[in-house]
Amino acid sequence: MQHERPLFCFLPYTGTRMNEALVVARFKALSDPARLRIVRILVELPDDRTVLDSRCGTAYGVCFCHLQERLGLAKPTISHHLKVLREAGLIEVVRVGKWSYYRLLPAGLEGLLKDLSGLRPQQKLIQLERAL
Repeated sequence: MQHERPLFCFLPYTGTRMNEALVVARFKALSDPARLRIVRILVELPDDRTVLDSRCGTAYGVCFCHLQERLGLAKPTISHHLKVLREAGLIEVVRVGKWSYYRLLPAGLEGLLKDLSGLRPQQKLIQLERAL
């Protein structure tokens, strides 16, 4: 079994400008409708039907064939989108024999959530001094 780690996988999330390139790469990756659908599919699968599929197992993640069925896109197009998501640190691929299985990297999505929550306006309490 071989893991292909994303480029940004080992960068710790610190919430600083040091990770600005990582944040931009992740938002760009999710800005494409097909890639957003892939992420949603990876959240949903495996389901009852795919677990029983005799073509491949689902022990390591979601098989490419299931992504292709759900997306209805050409193999090279799906491969390109998976590469972008992997390089952004949002998914990983596990190779077992001739099969490739894809799964989400929760830390990638959690980092985005932290960045989004950091953009929320902070309520500031303003203390007014009364003139006596």
